[in-house]
Amino acid sequence: MSAPRAGSGGRPVGLPKTGGRRAGTPNRATLTLREKLAALGCDPAEELVKIAQDSKTPVESKVHIYSNLMPYLYPKRKLTEDSDKEDGSDNLQAISPQEAVDLARDLISIFGPRAEAQRVHESESNPLVEERGDET
Repeated sequence: MSAPRAGSGGRPVGLPKTGGRRAGTPNRATLTLREKLAALGCDPAEELVKIAQDSKTPVESKVHIYSNLMPYLYPKRKLTEDSDKEDGSDNLQAISPQEAVDLARDLISIFGPRAEAQRVHESESNPLVEERGDET
């Protein structure tokens, strides 16, 4: 960097930046929207979950809703290189849309709102089934 020139204006070199918005402060548009939603008693995330839990909602819509909400609960996994592969091919395998829908249905059946009730019902009918404890 060059030395400040006379009359060039701005902050001199070496002087720390001051002023501005503090980190985490929402801009006016975001703040206005949050205030309006609060005044209406509307929680978009809660409404999306209600829609997804409705039995009349198509599976594709449920997958879309849950996949959009997941990043707020679970961190995205970073891709890692597979050291066993010598040909340098990608780790990701493309799956068809039908395979993706089938996988989503399986996940919903395992983790969906009725999954816990199903596990409880199965454990009551089969005394050999062990209940899962908290893994935390």
